[in-house]
Amino acid sequence: MLTSTLELLKKYDKKVWVMINDGGSDKIFTRYFFSGLDSKTICIVSQNKVFLVVASLDKDNLDKIMSSKNNKKIVEYYVYNTKNQLVNILEDIFAKLHFPSEICLSYSTMADSTVDILSHGKYIDFTNLLKQPYKKYSKKVKFTSAENIIYDLISKKTKKQIERLKNQACITNIILKETFKQITVGLTEIQIVDLVNKITDKIMEEVTRKENNEIIYYDMAWENCPIVLTGENLAKGGHSLPSDKKLKYGDTIYFDFGIKIEYSDGEILYTDMQRMGYAKSDDSKPVPKNIQKVFNTLVKAIEDGIDEMKSDVKAYTVDNIVRKKILKAGYPDYNHATGHAVGLNVHDSGAVISLKSCKRATLSLIENGIYTLEPRINIVNGGSIEEMIQVTKYGGIPLCDTQKELYIVK
Repeated sequence: MLTSTLELLKKYDKKVWVMINDGGSDKIFTRYFFSGLDSKTICIVSQNKVFLVVASLDKDNLDKIMSSKNNKKIVEYYVYNTKNQLVNILEDIFAKLHFPSEICLSYSTMADSTVDILSHGKYIDFTNLLKQPYKKYSKKVKFTSAENIIYDLISKKTKKQIERLKNQACITNIILKETFKQITVGLTEIQIVDLVNKITDKIMEEVTRKENNEIIYYDMAWENCPIVLTGENLAKGGHSLPSDKKLKYGDTIYFDFGIKIEYSDGEILYTDMQRMGYAKSDDSKPVPKNIQKVFNTLVKAIEDGIDEMKSDVKAYTVDNIVRKKILKAGYPDYNHATGHAVGLNVHDSGAVISLKSCKRATLSLIENGIYTLEPRINIVNGGSIEEMIQVTKYGGIPLCDTQKELYIVK
């Protein structure tokens, strides 16, 4: 991981990225660099080396960490007792790096709390500390955001994470398929939520009983999961809570559902998927044309979006393709993003597949990043489908079978 981070600095043409972690305050540092250091630690990442400055209270912990690291050659570490010692160490490191005129810090210019790690007060205190060696030698320095590096680091999933998310997406899909089989006309939206909870428990118990299983815990992906809307309620917003409205013949059905799984190595991953169905009273008659058009439009919009999900493509480009498909079919615009990064959280850090006016939509898609596509048709008896997609150089790859046929409920 450290080696790939050095490459990211080269990719974004940044000389130095400096982090400060105090009692786990920097979640990026503890997840991707070093965990188990509780005292004030400063990490300076250059294009060729990582400098780690650790308080003497954590020296034993540091020794254990370094003895277990495979990439010791690129890590140079220091231990300090006093603030004066800390400043002197920083002076030595910056001198080795020829006092880079730009230092990247972990804060957001996009009002994104997930990467806005330095609070305002911490930013002032930290930059004053970093300026001291520069002032001593009358050197100039400016501070800029490391957010692009952080987004790239978080968005690119490892091979193991991708395999786990593929399996998790398949399980999510199986749960939704089984739920649609068991839904009956007359159930309320709240009762359908209870049904999917029971089915999830049953299927996940079977999954966790399998030999060599790595899953130690599962739960719904978010507090109000799943979201279930039917018929006229499809004209509501996508986050509307289920109600006492009963499913009736002629209603479309919308599910927004995901599962959270913790694995034996402590990693926690999330899925986020949507599926659409229709309550049909007569098997001999086809699905009404207006309902089939809603479904077909969503499927085709997602297919076109998947084709465009190549690494380095701007996120708003994909949104434009998908959104235009919905509008061209004569449906109203939807008031949310077309997709988002997913995996480490339901809504992950990284590019948002949205209108160009959204700052994070100007970010590029990252190779081996996982993103959703979730266009919506916000009308009575409308619908929504959400797929999870892996980005590659040549286009997107769905993590599991995509929905190609409308689920029929009787």
